[in-house]
Parts: sequence; C-alpha cells; structure tokens
Amino acid sequence: MSAPASKEASATANTLTPTQEADVPATASAHNANPNSTFGSSSLPSHPSSPITENVSVLGRAAESPEKVEHAATDTDSPVVQKHVKLGVKESGEEGESGDDIVYPGGLQLGLLTFGLCVATFVVALDNTILATAIPKITTVFPDSLKDVGWYGSSYLLTNTALQPSFGRIYTYFNVKSTFLFALCLFEAGSIVCAAAKNSVMLICGRAIAGAGASALFSGSMNIIGFSVPLRKRPMYIASISSMFGISSVVGPLLGGAFTDDLSWRWCFWINLPIGAIAIVTVTLFFKPQKRRANNMTVKQKILEIDLLGALLLICSIVCLLLALQWGGTTYPWKNSKVWGCILGFGLMIILFVAQQFRRGDRATIPPRIFGQRTVLCSSIYSCFLSMGLYAHIYFLPFYFQAVKGTTAEGSGIRTIPYLASIILSSIVVGAGITAIGWYKPFMIIGSAIFTIGSGTIYLLNVHSSAGEWIGYQLLCGLGAGAGVQIPFIAVQVVLSETDMPTGNAIAIFFNSLGGAVSISVAENVF
Repeated sequence: MSAPASKEASATANTLTPTQEADVPATASAHNANPNSTFGSSSLPSHPSSPITENVSVLGRAAESPEKVEHAATDTDSPVVQKHVKLGVKESGEEGESGDDIVYPGGLQLGLLTFGLCVATFVVALDNTILATAIPKITTVFPDSLKDVGWYGSSYLLTNTALQPSFGRIYTYFNVKSTFLFALCLFEAGSIVCAAAKNSVMLICGRAIAGAGASALFSGSMNIIGFSVPLRKRPMYIASISSMFGISSVVGPLLGGAFTDDLSWRWCFWINLPIGAIAIVTVTLFFKPQKRRANNMTVKQKILEIDLLGALLLICSIVCLLLALQWGGTTYPWKNSKVWGCILGFGLMIILFVAQQFRRGDRATIPPRIFGQRTVLCSSIYSCFLSMGLYAHIYFLPFYFQAVKGTTAEGSGIRTIPYLASIILSSIVVGAGITAIGWYKPFMIIGSAIFTIGSGTIYLLNVHSSAGEWIGYQLLCGLGAGAGVQIPFIAVQVVLSETDMPTGNAIAIFFNSLGGAVSISVAENVF
C-alpha cells in the first residue's frame, strides 16, 4: 500500500468512535456518522453506475479494511476523495453488514412493493385529513361531544408524534417486516374501534390507537426503501412515497364530505380496512428483508433497549406542550394556572428526557450520537420548520375559502388543489433531479427560498383576491414545499449506516410531525 493511502486509512480509522456496548448490535459503533459534516457530502453519484460518495465514518468497514480505503482514494477523480470514501452501488452483489452480497429487488417485485408502501403511507395521511368534514356530523350523533372535538385530532396526533422515536428503536432491534406489519394491523384495529364507536370517549381511544400504529408506518416505509433500493436510486422512490401526503390532502376532505353526506361518517374509518389490507398483502409478499448481523439478544433484552422510560417522558412532555398551546388564549387565558402548569410540566419533562438520553447514550430513544450528527440535526430542524409552515397553510387555507370567500367545504377542498398538486409535481421532479445529478443540497436551499416567498404572498390574500392570485400564490408555495419536504429523509439515509438508519429516519420524521402539531396549535391562537 502506498504511503498516502496508509495515512488516509489511519486518519479514517481515527474518525471512528469505537464505543460499542455488549448489548448493542455489533455494527453500531463501526458505523458512526461524521459529526463534522454538514449534510454529509450533500451529493450522490453523478451516474447510476458510479459510486456513492459518503462520509468515511459512515463506512466503518472501510476503515477496518485499508485496501478498500486505498482503492477508494485512487479510483476516483472526485474533489472530495481526501475526506470521503466511495461505496459502489450495484443492483446485486453489494456487500451488506452481514458480510453477504446484497441483492436488491427489481422489476415487478420492486414496483409492487413500492405501490404497497405508497398505499400504507396514503392511508395514514388520509386519516389526518378525512375527519375534518365529518366532525360537525359526529357532534350531532354523540350528545355533549362538542367539548371533545379537539381531542378527535389531538389524540391521534399525540400518539403518532410521540411514539415515532420509540419505533425507530424497535426497527433497530426487531425484524423490520414484522414490525411494519404489526404497526399496520394496530392502525387497522384503531380504525375499527373508531368506526364502531358508541360514544365520544370510545372514538378518542380509537384515534389514539390508530395514531400509535401510524407512528411506525412512514418511517417503516423509509426503512424498507432503504433496504430494497440502492442509495443512488432512492430519491425517486422516497419522492413517490412522500407525495402520498399531498394526494391524501386533496382526497381526504372530498371523501369525508361524500361519506358523511351519502353514507355515514363511520365510513371515514371503515375505508381504512380495504386500503390497509392491500398494503399488508403487498409488503408480505414482495418485501424480502436482507440478512442482518445477529445480535444474540433475548426478547427481554431487546425490549429493555427500546428505552421505555425515555418514551414515557417524551410522551408526557409532548402532551403538556400541545395542551398548553391548545388551551392558551382559547379555552383558558394564558395566565391561567392550568396553562402555566402544562408549560412548566413540559419544561420539567423535557429536561428529564434529555438527561435520560445522555445517560443511556446509544441505547436512548434519540441517541445523542445520531442526533448530534450535523446532517441529522440540520435535517431535523429543516424538516420541523418546513412542516410548521406547510401544515399551517394546508389547515387554514380551507378556512379562508369558506369564511372569506363563502365557498362550501367541498368547494374549499377543490380550491386547494393547486397547492397540493404543485407539491406532488415538485416532489417527483426534484426526486428525479437528485437521482440525475446526484446533489440534494441545492434543491433544499432553493425550495425553502421559494416556499418563504410563497408564504409571504399567501399573507396578501383577502376578500377581493382574484382566482389568478390565490391559484398563483398556492402554486408558488407548493413548488417550494415539494422541493424540500422529502430531502431531509434522503440526507439522513446518505450519512447513516444500515444499523443507524431506522433511528435516524424516525428522528427526522418525529421532528416533521412535531413541527406540524405545534404550528397548528400556534396558528389557532394567532388566527
């Protein structure tokens, strides 16, 4: 081996943090992400057959094999080779963490698997939007339920948001396919409880159960794509799955109104069963998990690794935060003791949660090593703030059309189609663009800039705004949001190893959901 290559291999090995605990999977410490890289290299290979550029610390096995590092340093003209090694992307024959070659599915199998993941994501996203037009009818069916209306959405949102990091740990230690199918069945069970609800309390409980199942489905879809598609090709698949949120935002209110008027509001939940069944069948038949290195842990040890105390503290902190935001200024004055009690409770719980995470280290719900990696941290913050703006628009634009423009509920849903259609179009185009040129960071910056400008134009809408104005403003916002909404999930998969990827995905999605939940509560008080 040449001297430069030897020095590079030595430097690469020194960037790794070999802090492996006995009960953590053996690959965890060998795949530490580089904490000094903002959005990693922010690049993918420039050609489908060319190697992927990743941080050296992501590929711990490269440091363990100096020959691989030497090959990486000499087999490229990339300007970043001095700080990065290259991982060859192969449709088959790529080396996985188990030491075996990875054979990715292709053709019809991959197409049907992707379809199943899109369906699973769609049904979860649909459950977020379909209920809004049915709530007025539900309040007439259940006596004295008007006071519970806020909980119909909040109960789902609480469990959906708070349990996402915990499911990231579950995906790390348990079979990905089994965990995904269990979560999908849990979501279906919650839908059945909602559809058969005899009173308002039963409906709220069903929504909480459905939210618990839903918390694992989008992150699970990202994990399955990560194990089924080479990194170079993932942006297009991630874009396709992410676009389901935009589609459901259009279809949800329309279906909810149609079911409520022509059938029954209960069909807003019964509809989840056949759609979920399609996802269960396709994932069961067409997802063949790759072999992963065995960790020889018992089921009890795996359960203890999930950090149940951390999950409980996180749930309590989010409950306190959302209650304070939901009550303050509306149900109670901000100076009310109940509101301040929730705010203080949130502060106390979050301090205890952070202390618990540092105490457990890599065994935490949100491991500081992973969350502190710059790409993961920046992606989470980016996703949170983008989600805050996006959810506020999606939630309140229908109110503008109904209250200011005087349209019906169905009409307001139709008038938001430009916004949501542009999100879908932009998401798919950007996914294809990232796949083609191999860089995601420029799209991230441009998308957020366009979204910021579009948000400013939305503020200009008033009772006299013409159709051209509200259509054009929505298109501008949608193009910006669609360009950036998927990229944090791509960035996380670029810099994290196969072992850390489930946790990283869950962290990014958690902050995305948290941003949406907080923004809706804040916007309700502001507007």
